[in-house]
Amino acid sequence: MCAIMALAFALSAFGQVTLAETDQENDYWNILVYLQADNNLNELTPEDLGELMKVGSSDKVNVIVFMDKLDDVAYLYYIEQGSMTLLPYEHNGQEVNTGDPRVFEDFVEYAEDNYPADHTLIFFWDHGSPTSGVGVDDTTPEGGSDWLTHHELIEALKDHTVDVLAMDECSIGQIEVAYEYAKNLDTQYLVASESYIGYRGFPYDQILERLMEDSDMTPLDLSIVCVQEFQELFMQAPYQVEILTTQSVIDLGEVEALASEFGDLLEALEADLGTYSEIVRSARANAIIPWGSESAGRIDLPSLVQAIADTASTGSDVRSEALEFMEAYSKTVPEMGLTMKSSNFNYLGMGILFPQSASFLTVACAGMFEKYKTFDFPDNGWLQFLEAYLGADLI
Repeated sequence: MCAIMALAFALSAFGQVTLAETDQENDYWNILVYLQADNNLNELTPEDLGELMKVGSSDKVNVIVFMDKLDDVAYLYYIEQGSMTLLPYEHNGQEVNTGDPRVFEDFVEYAEDNYPADHTLIFFWDHGSPTSGVGVDDTTPEGGSDWLTHHELIEALKDHTVDVLAMDECSIGQIEVAYEYAKNLDTQYLVASESYIGYRGFPYDQILERLMEDSDMTPLDLSIVCVQEFQELFMQAPYQVEILTTQSVIDLGEVEALASEFGDLLEALEADLGTYSEIVRSARANAIIPWGSESAGRIDLPSLVQAIADTASTGSDVRSEALEFMEAYSKTVPEMGLTMKSSNFNYLGMGILFPQSASFLTVACAGMFEKYKTFDFPDNGWLQFLEAYLGADLI
């Protein structure tokens, strides 16, 4: 164990509790890390904690981590350069369920009350799922596993303003998730992957170093930094061999307009589906990525629409609507990062559920599909289109 890690865990072991001093004026940024390691990702925590402590906090930036590890109790830490300070917190030393939205909201409220800041970024550290949620606790006090679902996250943050949600986990970068957040959260940007992200995830030290150099950067600036540093890490050995790894900045303020443009395209396609079904089928094949289309029913949404635009006849309503969608998409996803090998595939930054057959939804993944139908986006014309295209009763 390195010296930094030994010091950090010594603080926890001896139960030293010190509330870090804050300026009377608001700091510029709170960087909150909801580190849900009470599962099979537990062994990856030391490296990321080491990165956080390599930089730590400053007089304008607070780095605060709520951590629940496997076979351990939870602790709340203020991260400084070279050390972690255990904060006085009600859940310290308890076996908590990080899938409980009340546990997550308590963390956010503590940071707001004790470390007022102009801006907040929350990193979610765990497994991710487009339908199940943003993290799973496998050893809850009640027994069994529990996800912090997307709807539970929304409920926990409904009275809070968070500038950026950054997902250090797989497959959150779907239009269905972004639409749900856009409609229900006071949040500007989502940083998320439409696919896997690899075990390394975000390089926290590099992101924090950039923020320390310019602590008054905007939420968009910091979102872009997260993606840029992620991409830079995955261009280096040994991580450059990854082919399933992406991150995108999604402007949540643009998502509802993007969904509306997509709805217009769907209407144009449905008006003459006999003509366009083969174009859609070919476009879907063009949007297949190494992970997603067949194993999880997901493809790259902008690749699908761009292929439709490229194939539809000039002057047709379908081509016009597809091009308008792509223009809206350029505003919605201002930055994307991917690995060197991933650039060989059709990643453009945002996924959508589009299975090859109806049986995927009604038989193979019926449980997932029931969760999927609790999201708002499918009712924006997408399920209706899938019914017509796949020839099945889905609604």
